[in-house]
Amino acid sequence: MTPSKRFVIVSGLPGSGKTTLARRLAPAIGLPLIDKDDILEQLFHSHGTGDADQRRTLSRESDVILEAEAMASNGAVIASFWRQPGMEPDSGTPTSWLSSLAVPVVEVHCACPPALAASRFLKRRRHPGHLDDQQAFQTLFTKLESYVQLKSLEVGERIEVDTTNEPNLDDLVRDIQSAFARWSSSRAHD
Repeated sequence: MTPSKRFVIVSGLPGSGKTTLARRLAPAIGLPLIDKDDILEQLFHSHGTGDADQRRTLSRESDVILEAEAMASNGAVIASFWRQPGMEPDSGTPTSWLSSLAVPVVEVHCACPPALAASRFLKRRRHPGHLDDQQAFQTLFTKLESYVQLKSLEVGERIEVDTTNEPNLDDLVRDIQSAFARWSSSRAHD
C-alpha cells in the first residue's frame, strides 16, 4: 500500500533539468508540483525586479513560502536548487526542514555534466528577475563544477537520474513507487 502523503524532492545543478523533469513527473505520480522558481517569479511580478541584493532577498522569501506550501500540502513534488554544506551560505534553498516531513520522501537527483548544465542555464529563458543574463559561461561552469561533489540531501532514498538526455519517465515512476513501498514496508516492521 502506498502512503497517501508522500514527497519527491527534485535536486541537481542549476540547468540540470530539475523543473523540466518535475513538470513531467508530478502528474505521472499524482502529486502537485511546488517549484521554487515559480514562487520566485510570482514575487518578481508582485515586487518588481532589481539588482542582485533584491533577487537574494526575494529568493529567501520564496524559501519561506516553499517550505510553508510543502508543510501544508498532502504531499508534492518539490523542485529547487537545494543548499548543502560547502555552498555559499546564501545560495540554494535551505534543507533543514525536509527531515521534519516524517513521511516517505524520495530524492530524485538530476545529474548531467557541469558544462551541459551551464550551457542549458545560459540558453533558458526565465523571468528577467533571475538575472541569468549576468552570468558568464566560465564563471558559471566553475561554480557548477564545484557543486558536483556535494552529497545527497539525506532526506530519503536517492534515485540518480541522468538528465543528459530525456530520462524514461515510466522507469522513474516505477523506481519512485518502489522506494515508497520500501519505506512503507520498513515502517510496518518497526
